Amino acid sequence: MRWMRCGGRRRRRLLSVVARDSKMADTKGGLFAKTVQKHAGRAKEKILQNLGKADRTIDDVFDEYDANFTRQQTNANRLHKEVSNYLRCCRALHGASKGLYETLIEVYEPEWVGHELLYAQAQNSDMLWTDFCHKLQDQTLTPLTAYQQQFPELRKKIDKRGRKLVDYDSQRHQLENLQRASRRDEYKIARARDALETARTTYEVLNKELYEELPALYDQRIPNVASHLQTLYAAEATVMAEFSKVAKEVEAIADKLTKECAKGTYKVKRTAAPRPLSSVEASSPQNTTNSPSIRPTISAPVAQNKEETGRPYEEIEFEDKKVNGNVSQPARTNGEVLSTKIPQGGGLADRC
Repeated sequence: MRWMRCGGRRRRRLLSVVARDSKMADTKGGLFAKTVQKHAGRAKEKILQNLGKADRTIDDVFDEYDANFTRQQTNANRLHKEVSNYLRCCRALHGASKGLYETLIEVYEPEWVGHELLYAQAQNSDMLWTDFCHKLQDQTLTPLTAYQQQFPELRKKIDKRGRKLVDYDSQRHQLENLQRASRRDEYKIARARDALETARTTYEVLNKELYEELPALYDQRIPNVASHLQTLYAAEATVMAEFSKVAKEVEAIADKLTKECAKGTYKVKRTAAPRPLSSVEASSPQNTTNSPSIRPTISAPVAQNKEETGRPYEEIEFEDKKVNGNVSQPARTNGEVLSTKIPQGGGLADRC
């Protein structure tokens, strides 16, 4: 029994879930079908109005408000775009100015007059550019962005008001057709009147709100533009005045450097004139065999003759002696017999 009760509960729960899902599906399907039918009715009404087969409700005052709003939105978008571009260019100019001063500091040699002052002016320029870009961002571009963000919401509201006006015209034409029919259906006429009243109420609520909001927004264009111009050009005038001071200081540093250069303070010390290289005269091919070539020579000390520095020459005579039982013959030179007698008293060894 308990198992059967549990099974019954589960079955009822499943049935309730299925019923709820089917109801949600039917609701979504009904909403989708209703939306499609509404869009189709609006498209049909617009086609009939454009072809001149159906009249439309015209509000000249609101049309003027709409034209003013469109022009104001276009001007706000253009102003926001150009201020953003101006800020982007100022940041690029800030980077270019910073790079220029860094290069000047590297080129400007430390021993030149005013090197520290040039570095200080570079820091001042960087600080001025940073402050100016922050002011443009905070005091001009941010309020202009907030002013521009009002237009998309109002544009959606204006478009919705236009759709509700088309619905009102469509319901009005439908009621008129039912009333002109040969066989009047009071039930359909009553339903058409209720739908017409609902469309008219919705349209009038939106129309009344826009009649208050559009002129108020259009009147804000003058103080907004004046405020943006004032903050932008006040900040620019301030920073330009400070930039003028920095430029004058840099100009004064350059003038001092020019005067010191004219005095000859930084002239490089000149040394003696360099020695010229020896030139070699070119000789003609005919005289190369006869005339000696001129070449640089290196003179060396003349060495003394060893014979002159030795002991004086002594005439030595050798005596004839027997060698291995043979008597040596006297030496001859050019047919003359040389004497080889050795004086008594010892030989060369004894003298040495």
